[in-house]
Amino acid sequence: MTAAAVLHGVAGLVASFFAYDVWRGYARHRAPSAFWWGAALALFAFSALADAVASIAGWSPWLYRLWYVAAAWLVAAFGIGSAYLVLGRRAGHAVLAVLGLVGLAMLWSALRAPVDAAALAAAMGGTIGGEGWADPAVRRFSPMLTVPGSLMLLGGAAVAWARTRHAYGLWIAGGTVVLAGGGALTRLGLPQVLPLANLLGVWLLYRGHRLAREAKGRRQRGEHASV
Repeated sequence: MTAAAVLHGVAGLVASFFAYDVWRGYARHRAPSAFWWGAALALFAFSALADAVASIAGWSPWLYRLWYVAAAWLVAAFGIGSAYLVLGRRAGHAVLAVLGLVGLAMLWSALRAPVDAAALAAAMGGTIGGEGWADPAVRRFSPMLTVPGSLMLLGGAAVAWARTRHAYGLWIAGGTVVLAGGGALTRLGLPQVLPLANLLGVWLLYRGHRLAREAKGRRQRGEHASV
């Protein structure tokens, strides 16, 4: 078992716990932001565990399809959660409607598109990105989810910091930058940094979300006390 497989596996298990914890909060308070952040963390966990399996056994066509869709969806889910958290329900519903339609279109395309078996074999279980598709049509959907999702995530953190000067905005921004940096370094030929970047990035995002929920809870309790 390689070090990459271990790190991806650890990241997947840690993200699974984070998703469970966030969804527990959703079960208590029914905040849409918590549901979508929990969904994003669950998708992250699946993506990381798929990376771990591929590092050991190689990429199968179906593992690759599901991994690719999950990796794009998770960024969109983080963005949707941020829209609900920072901009409110109406804006969150609008972002969900747009990204949800794109996500479903991507899933439909990914389930039907052929994969490049030679590219999957050549990757030898390592980082492959979108090079595993024989038909490039699926790849066109990815930036339609990841770019607005990342902008919502980073922009939401900036708006939160500007409004409240609370540290959770910095944690979320830091997690976004770390995850994006890991992907950029991978594309530059340094794939070994990706598992560590993913593990650190998802922890920063989770910590930021926890701080945001705690800050909102304190604010609501203060409003009730002043009535």
